[in-house]
Amino acid sequence: MGPPGILRRMLDHTDTAMHARFMTHARLVVPLITLFVLVAVTPTSQAALRCGSSLVSEGDWPVEVEERCGKPDYVATYPTATLPGLGVVQSEEHWYYNPGPQRFIRRLVFRNGSLVRIDSLGYGFTVSVNPRCDLGTLRSATNEYELMARCGPPVSKRTEWQVAPTESGHYGSQAALPVLIQEWLYDLASNQFRKVVTLRNGEVVDIESRPAK
Repeated sequence: MGPPGILRRMLDHTDTAMHARFMTHARLVVPLITLFVLVAVTPTSQAALRCGSSLVSEGDWPVEVEERCGKPDYVATYPTATLPGLGVVQSEEHWYYNPGPQRFIRRLVFRNGSLVRIDSLGYGFTVSVNPRCDLGTLRSATNEYELMARCGPPVSKRTEWQVAPTESGHYGSQAALPVLIQEWLYDLASNQFRKVVTLRNGEVVDIESRPAK
């Protein structure tokens, strides 16, 4: 084999080795990127929240939180347990605080009058007095508060309760976990299709299109 053949074999070997190293690197990097994206979009919980010079933490009463942090920007209530013959025996209130674009939105979860969880969501935003909603804005909303603040109230709503049995608890009987399913219909002026946003206990889970009238 002459010099050209030897050179060709050396180049092929180099390309193969580089490709193998690239694939090994890609197998390591892609899962890390996926993990980073999941962490970035998943709400994180914390045990306490500082409001100015005051601190609120798990176990606080709603009135104590309001005294230290002010009125929430949005409140939503969801029953979380029902019993046959008694109805709702446990409920949750979700308080949303939107501090603006430079800080994260906080969701404070109260159960039966006690603060049980503090969620850190995505970055806050400036709320318009007359929100104008387009498809991009609609898709950026991840929960009921963001949907209302960014797009305003829908033109129509549907509400459905779904329940799942749970283990017998301290109520002495089998309770059920109610799940609030809402469908919010938006009529976007710039789009020929209306949009149906499905929420599950206040979280956006789906967006579908419907033909305009």
